[in-house]
Amino acid sequence: MKISQIKSVGKKPVYDLSVNEVEHYILRNGVVTHNTGIYYSANQIFIISKSQEKDGTELAGFKFTINIEKSRYVKEKSKLPFSVFFDSGIYKWSSLFELAQESGHIIKPKVGWYQTVDMETGEISEKSYRAKDIENNDAYFENLIKDKVFKDYVERKFKLTGGGSGGSQTRIDDDEEDVDIDE
Repeated sequence: MKISQIKSVGKKPVYDLSVNEVEHYILRNGVVTHNTGIYYSANQIFIISKSQEKDGTELAGFKFTINIEKSRYVKEKSKLPFSVFFDSGIYKWSSLFELAQESGHIIKPKVGWYQTVDMETGEISEKSYRAKDIENNDAYFENLIKDKVFKDYVERKFKLTGGGSGGSQTRIDDDEEDVDIDE
């Protein structure tokens, strides 16, 4: 083993060692170290965090958030939250309520109350709802994910634009076929 370079990190006596042809190695005190090459060579790096979901004071499940650290398909620094409950499993409509608010499909006219918006007509529902009423309404979310405006919003928010290797694919419309454009 031959050390190719040693560089200091910050003002404290900590060093980042780069060793030729070695991705990680074990120091005398048992600490496993690694080079940063694996980070740069990875196609995707997701960091998953976990927080508690409570029903009153009792633990009901967990909320997981996937932080996109590096990806070739999803915008970096995106956060994808989803909830898992002990009694019912993965919550089917995780984070769609928040996305509907961001896209303008749900508005908050006053604290604690929400109204739905028909994006085609711009019409706001006369009835106000509590968040739980909308979050537990399967029919609303089934219609929401079919809505073209909502689909386009989610795609713009999360999908990376640009091509892959050698060319780019352009999607014309849902009714038409995909077209490959070579550069």
